[in-house]
Formats: sequence, C-alpha cells, structure tokens
Amino acid sequence: MINKNLLSFNLSFFLLLNIVPNISLSVQIPNKWFEYQKRNILLDAGVGWESITNFSPASFNSYRGSESQKDFRKKTSFEKNIFIQTNNFDVINSFISLRYKTHFFCHLSPSLNITNKINPAPTLNPFFSKENWDYSGFGYENNWAILFLGTGNENWGSGNNIQLALSDKSRSYDYFLLGSDYGRVRVRYIHGFLENIDDNINRFINARGIEWTNKNSLLIGISEITIYSGENRSLDFGYLNPISSHLEIEYNNRLNIYGNRNSNAVWQLHLDILLKNRLRISCNYLYDEFVLDPDIEIGKEHGKAYSARISYTAIASSNLLLTIYGKLIKVGTPTFRHGNGFNNFVSDNKPLGWYKGSDGRDLSLGINFYNRKNFLISILSGYNESGIESIIYRNYEPYEDYQVGSFPSGEIKETLYLECYLGYLINSNIHVMGGIERVKMKKHYDLNFNMRVQLSY
Repeated sequence: MINKNLLSFNLSFFLLLNIVPNISLSVQIPNKWFEYQKRNILLDAGVGWESITNFSPASFNSYRGSESQKDFRKKTSFEKNIFIQTNNFDVINSFISLRYKTHFFCHLSPSLNITNKINPAPTLNPFFSKENWDYSGFGYENNWAILFLGTGNENWGSGNNIQLALSDKSRSYDYFLLGSDYGRVRVRYIHGFLENIDDNINRFINARGIEWTNKNSLLIGISEITIYSGENRSLDFGYLNPISSHLEIEYNNRLNIYGNRNSNAVWQLHLDILLKNRLRISCNYLYDEFVLDPDIEIGKEHGKAYSARISYTAIASSNLLLTIYGKLIKVGTPTFRHGNGFNNFVSDNKPLGWYKGSDGRDLSLGINFYNRKNFLISILSGYNESGIESIIYRNYEPYEDYQVGSFPSGEIKETLYLECYLGYLINSNIHVMGGIERVKMKKHYDLNFNMRVQLSY
C-alpha cells in the first residue's frame, strides 16, 4: 500500500525563447533537460568523444564534432536565450544565456519564490539572495582556455551519473574557474566559497585536475579536491597556485591557519574507455585518507570510494540507439568526513558529490532508448544500502573513528528503487519530458511523478 504522505506530484512548465537559435557553448545544460539525457546516450555510442572531459558539468560545448554540433556552433555577434520554469506553481525559475562576439559569455538564472508553504500569503525572496541565482556568472572562452566567475556547481569524474566528490546534483556555490585545452592534455582549476555557518565559520572549496585523451576512445585523469574552513577565515592564498598540492601546502605550513585540522582533501583517478563505439567502461577511484604503515596505524582503514559503469550499445543505427548498462558505487564509512566536521564534503546540508552520501553502496541496471530524432526513454532499477555514518546525516559532524568496522555501519537502511525518464519532441517547438520514481523501503514506498513541457520558438 502507498503511504499517502509519501505520494508526491510535481508538474512543471518550461518556456524557452530562442531569440537567436544558438546557445553559448559554455552554458551548463540543466540535468532535467532533454538535451542532457540525449548527450549521455550519445556518449555511450561514441558520439562527442572529441571533447569529452572529466572536469566540467554537461555543457553545450560537449557537442563539438557531434551530430548536434551544427545546432550550436554558428557564430553571431550577439545572442540571447530565455528559459522559464515553474515548480509546483510556487517557484518561477528562469535561465538567460548571453554571448557576445563569440568569446564572451554570461548566463543568469533569477528565481522568484511566490508562495510560502508555511504561510500561504505570497512572499518575495530578497532578489539577490543566493538561492535566487543558482546558475549565474560570466566569463571568456576561446579554443584553448576558459575563465568563469559565478555561481554553479561542477561535475568531476568519468562516466554518466557515477561522480563521487563533485556532482551537478549538489547545491550551487560561488567559484572562479580556470581551464586550458592543449589538444590531448587538458587542465582545470576552481577556487570558491561554499557557505558561512555556525559561529561565523567560513567554508571554501579548491580543486585541480589534469587529463589526457586521444579524442577517440580513451580518457585518463587525476584530480585533487580540498575543503578548508575556519572561524572568520579568509580566502587562503596558499591554494591559489593551480599546480600546488594540498599536502605540500599543508605540511609546509603555508596556510593562513596553522596545523592540519582545518582542511581536508581527496584524490581521484578517472578512466573512460570506448571500444568499437559500443562498449564503454567508466570508473573513478577515490582516496580520502591513506594508511601508510598498518603496523603503526593499527586497525585503521583507508578512507576510499569507487564507482564503475559498463554500457553496451546493442543497437546503433542511423535512426536508433539502444544501450544497456550497469553501475556500481561504493563509498567507505569515514570517507568524505573529517576530524573537523566543517571540512566534510557537504554544502548547505547536502553532499557535494554522490547525492546518496557515503557509508553505502549502490548497484543498478538500466536501459536507454533513443530514436535519434524526437523520443527517448531511460529506465533504471537498483538496490542501495546506507549506514548511519553517511554524510546525508549529521552533515557537519566529524567521523566517529577511522577503525576498521562493519560496512555499512550500524543499522543499515536498504532501498529498492525504479526510475523512469521519458522525453518527447512533439515538434521543433514543443518538448514534453516526464519521470516516475518508485522507492521501496521496509514498510512503505514513495511514488513520485513529474512532468515538464518546454516551448521554444
């Protein structure tokens, strides 16, 4: 039986006004868009690998060299796009994209909360509050470099939807981005401010990565991501050098706070392989804490995580793509926590990376269908285990200990889930998107339905 308190219905309407039928290449694709789902399916079939990268959100830049390239590469002196969305009829979200003389770009996402669910009277949030400008900023991009300053989030890691430390499902944060593309080698650096919380604790994020690609079938990368914090702490100049390492900075006492309890770093290896444009293998391996000498650090475990995804495009023709895939994600019990809880990998009470947190594992199987024209459907079914030390609980508290113990820890929460996403382009002007999610737990299950209509002209 469905628990009525857990039944939710979400109806959203989209309006996309293309004043000029082009979108700035650097604009992030919202993960609910038809184009986002389409991009992921095409990558599994080998389309767009000329520009695939470990270190950015899905963007229209990902279509370089792909069948969609012609839709986004036309150059104009000025272009503008407006995107408006309502959720449950109480929030109006918009997305405005601007590009000037090819290289300069700006995107804004002003939102307006018109209903307070506690107090039904209409209310207006402060216009310049952070929650009203989730994906906004400006920058410069040419063939080999990109600079960006604004609010958003990053999606670092190989594969579709298996990111560990940074994902586009996190809360937005303010940051500066610098990236360079030297052909087969690419580098990425970000430095930003997460939030100010208890007793004026300032929290910051710093990340750097490098990757190599043959632009055809192989992508290898390595990255370091650091969270640092402190009471009234300012931006730390020690992390401004994009080629420095957290360990080198911390152990040489080059931070603006002395000691090693005010910052926390993780290191990742990324690998993406495409075989004959049909079989794709993606994996990420992450270390949070190293046990260098088990004879001294007795009983202590590594803080680590890994994710893997294997997909096979069973049907690949000029008018049809059918892909079957499986995913495995495991994040250790103490991973993403720190001895100082303000350095945990969370922001605004949500994980920065894998949205299911830590101290857990997830196994799922899925199928994607796309007719390469106007219809796609994605179905995913899986099983998840989560322990009591997951960072989705007690977000800013430190780890209990780093001793080897049961995994997942404590009372385990087990979940079976089924997700379905449907996208249909009625014509060039009307897009219909919807989804159903069913989550089963011990004594009840959630049933969520959402629908979106996108109009463009």
